[in-house]
Amino acid sequence: MDAYTVIGVVADKDAAPDTSLNSMVRCQVDEMKNEFSSEMLKSTPSLNSVPVGESSSASARTPLRVDLKSSELKIMSGSSSVRTNDSMLSDLTINKFNIQSMGLIGREREIDILKSCYHRMMEEEKGKSVPVDKSISTQSLVQSNLHKELVFVSGYSGVGKSSLAKTLKNEIVGRTAEGIYVEGKFDSNASDEPYSGISSAFGQICKRILERQDQSRKNAYPGDDSLSFGSRLLAVLGPSTNLLSNLIPELQDVLPVMRRNSDNSGSEQCDFDMLQERVKYAFRVLMRTLNAELSPIVLVLDDLQWADSSSLEVVDFLISDLQNPKALMIVVCYRSNEVDEHSQLFKMIQTLQVKQEKFNFHITDVTVGSCDIDSVNKIIMAMMSIDDEERTLGLAEVCFKRTAGNPFFLIEFMVMLHEEKLILYNLGLLKWIWDEERIAEETMSTDNVVDLLQARMRKMPANVQLLLQYAACLGSSFSASTLDLIWRKQSVMSADFAANTITDLLAVVISSNFVEACGENEYHWVHDKVQEAALLLNDIVTPAFQFEIGTALLHSLDANGLEEHLFDVVDLINKGRVSKRHEFAKLNLRAAEKAKKISAFRSAAKYAANGIELLPSDKWTIHRSLTLALYTIGSEVELALGRYETEEIYSDKVLNRKECTLMEALPLKMAKSLKLCHVDMKFKESIEINLGLLKDLGVKLLWSRATTPMQSVTTLMRTIKMAKKAFGPEEIVEKLGHMEDAKHRAAMLILSRVCYASFRTGDFFLNILCGCKRVEMTLKYGVCDDSPVAFSALGQVAVIAKQDYGAAAFFAELALALQKACRPSRQSESLLIAHGFCVPWSRPLQQCSAPFADGYASGMRSGDTVNAMWCLLAHQAWLPYTMGKRLGPMLDQCPKILSQMEELSQPEQATALKIFWQTLLNLVTTPVSKDAQKLEGAIFSAEGFTGAHAVSVGIMHRWQGELLVYYDFEAAAKTALHDGDKFSKLSPGSFQNMRGTFNRAIALFAMAQRTRKRVYRNLANKLASQIKGWVRGGNPNVRHYHLALMAEQAALSKKYIQAEENYKNAIALAARTGHMHDTALINERYAEFLHEELSDEQESKYRIGEAIRFYKEWGAFGKAEALQQQWLWLKVVC
Repeated sequence: MDAYTVIGVVADKDAAPDTSLNSMVRCQVDEMKNEFSSEMLKSTPSLNSVPVGESSSASARTPLRVDLKSSELKIMSGSSSVRTNDSMLSDLTINKFNIQSMGLIGREREIDILKSCYHRMMEEEKGKSVPVDKSISTQSLVQSNLHKELVFVSGYSGVGKSSLAKTLKNEIVGRTAEGIYVEGKFDSNASDEPYSGISSAFGQICKRILERQDQSRKNAYPGDDSLSFGSRLLAVLGPSTNLLSNLIPELQDVLPVMRRNSDNSGSEQCDFDMLQERVKYAFRVLMRTLNAELSPIVLVLDDLQWADSSSLEVVDFLISDLQNPKALMIVVCYRSNEVDEHSQLFKMIQTLQVKQEKFNFHITDVTVGSCDIDSVNKIIMAMMSIDDEERTLGLAEVCFKRTAGNPFFLIEFMVMLHEEKLILYNLGLLKWIWDEERIAEETMSTDNVVDLLQARMRKMPANVQLLLQYAACLGSSFSASTLDLIWRKQSVMSADFAANTITDLLAVVISSNFVEACGENEYHWVHDKVQEAALLLNDIVTPAFQFEIGTALLHSLDANGLEEHLFDVVDLINKGRVSKRHEFAKLNLRAAEKAKKISAFRSAAKYAANGIELLPSDKWTIHRSLTLALYTIGSEVELALGRYETEEIYSDKVLNRKECTLMEALPLKMAKSLKLCHVDMKFKESIEINLGLLKDLGVKLLWSRATTPMQSVTTLMRTIKMAKKAFGPEEIVEKLGHMEDAKHRAAMLILSRVCYASFRTGDFFLNILCGCKRVEMTLKYGVCDDSPVAFSALGQVAVIAKQDYGAAAFFAELALALQKACRPSRQSESLLIAHGFCVPWSRPLQQCSAPFADGYASGMRSGDTVNAMWCLLAHQAWLPYTMGKRLGPMLDQCPKILSQMEELSQPEQATALKIFWQTLLNLVTTPVSKDAQKLEGAIFSAEGFTGAHAVSVGIMHRWQGELLVYYDFEAAAKTALHDGDKFSKLSPGSFQNMRGTFNRAIALFAMAQRTRKRVYRNLANKLASQIKGWVRGGNPNVRHYHLALMAEQAALSKKYIQAEENYKNAIALAARTGHMHDTALINERYAEFLHEELSDEQESKYRIGEAIRFYKEWGAFGKAEALQQQWLWLKVVC
């Protein structure tokens, strides 16, 4: 079969050759031959070639022709040519390199690693993972279902990291309808733009959710929003929805219509550390909610070496989320040669390596190197559809020397050889031809692929080159609509460009393999080196050029568009040689405010500095408000970043001006006091500065330092009386209205800071005065965000100072009513105080569980992680323990809680949790240790512990006393005599004081019975009287305590019948209310009374058996074993 007949077979291998077709092709081949140089044709015998493969996709009657201009085979229909579909066109192209469909070559090992990580994640989510060690250790807090994978793909530019990650897409698409693969890319020219890559990836997930949501709406009844994912998302995110919508515009489309474009969080004031935590937690909750809808999620983040620090923190937060039960795989690609030990990414990787076991995710490192000579040869074979490796080996050796085996460089090098006609497809011979010696002579080493790319770009028409440069300035990805805005302005300036549409030009650059579509109207560069080449092309992209693009976008985008692309626009303008114009300074202020709002403080500081630099010389006279705003926000964000010298410079620029007013200087002075308190830990100095600020605002707090105790008592009595007579929960918000005066709101914020500092210094009287002043200002001037906390705190003081439990509950109700009218920035603190110190004294403890959970959720959403963690500790540990819930579930939660506390850097709460955890271990562990009564073990050791704060020491004494009452009544009683209750002194009003008081009383009565010493009896009676007062005050949580202590008193007074009746009633009430631990403990005391006082061996044996049974049911197996050994002579069988 001759060469001409082969082309006929391409049309239909089963049909006879069409002579007219062969004739046509013969003519066109002859034309092609004439284009080849005689020198090339003479060298044919030494050239390598391969015949074209056969295909049966075309009709035998459909004529073919070779279009020499497009270098493609086309199907003829009548007199016009009709292009085939993409797959057919690819099959019929014979003189083009096969680049798009050749796949990854030489990366089989790396692909297998990625796939194994993915399949491991999927198997673990299904519960098929190997058994996990559940042993408890401070170093290894392992749980089951390790269903998260974090893969670091590193290597030099061009080795195929991104392409490698893309192979995971095939694992999801077509195999699961519920999963999704998304990508986010960071840009070297926008490394300060916060969350850019992560926001892009989340936007893709939102688009997928929107598609599913639209389908659900079609199937739902009209008006039925119960299935709306947007409604559920709004519920879990709360006010953080607006925060995320600013970062992820696609999120707005997912939300209910009534909530779209509503933003009431812009003026919310909160500390910078709270703001940072709020953003990270918002991303975590969003991923958790999206992951519940779509699983698995494979998130690929490319070029992470250029990511901002905020994005790195979000990656950490996403992968370490213990509360996300769904499959999540994060693939991070970065250039290894651009990351050293001093970079933020390197530090993040080190941190995550340490955290992976504790936070239940796998880390896999994949290093991608250059290709060896064998892989280079296979790539060349695939590009030219050659299946004989010997024919291309010589060419591969030349290419390997020139490109060092870098795949991207190799492909560009081959394309260059083709364009320079050093590699040609001979249609006459139907094979690729080249001269290796000539290639080696005429090419040089290509360490910089940018030169190759630029050489290709310079051969493009001028308008295409300009378009490439415009697109390069827009970043790693761009939309056609944004590019069109710039192009239309250029078209007005140049008639030569007006004839070309963006659609036509984009088609050219796509066909040239410079950019590719990544969604509807969205495009991205095929490689960042292509973008780099476009930026440096012809030296056109000067600062003036970027400034021109930035201003074009500024004047062309509508309000929503400008808000969405604000950082891009401002960055382009700032890169230009901008004259000092206030409108550009104002634009930088807007960008700084937006960056601050999303906790991107480095970016905010950069924009503030640029804005200050752009201010004209007459800034303080003509543009005073703009100048003041820039210096103020600059000072605030520099303080948040810990760059105190720059903060001082900005601050002094304002404070040193004589015309500076009180309200203008106030934010800067408050920032200084905040630094003293939270950074320098100089609480007393902070108090003095804040007292001075209050005086400047016209708020007189103290008569004098000497009279503070007396003043606090009289002020407290007056404030409680005033608050009681004010308004009820139903009407208080409507009657009071909102606090409008900025001075009053500032005073409330300052008072809250004095409250905190006075608490840390132990100045209880000053703390009371500040709390009372906040309540009085609320009643006088209206409600602000601090008002709910003020009323909750007043309730706590009412418990401590007056034992007015009814007033405490009433103030808590007022606080909850006020919270509904306030932003949630202080809600967690308000709920913690109300239900940890006020409500439990007159309401069942069960009513506090849900508010503690709400306090945790609210604190995490608002960034108040301090109070969120206290609420979590109360909800998951202290409260269920006090209520007598089973120990097993609490023990299971301890590792998760501790991990979160350590992750959020909350050491005091973590210490409190460790103390509680160790207490549980001492109660449950068998065989029981002889030192079980000591707070010592693998989790926590009390020996030598001093604690960073006095509250931690008090908590340690609280739980040490808990162990003593179960294992050693004598030691518990002596501790009660000598140390009293340190916890109640350091945390007055806490609901835990109820149980602590009962424990001390029961131990003292036990020793009074055994020793008959009055010192034990007197203190025991005093504590019993205190609990009796709580019962009379309406406390429903201590009635079984009261009955048990009445039994102890009767037994000590030899009133045996009364004692037995009270013991039985106390046991019955404790059991009925679910207090398993108290039921067991009272049975234990009853058994000792029966044995020692009544010598009733049979009944005492029964009661010990009941005590052991309830201890076991509670989960205290160690205590049950110890009790059984203590009463071994009774031969109790349980």
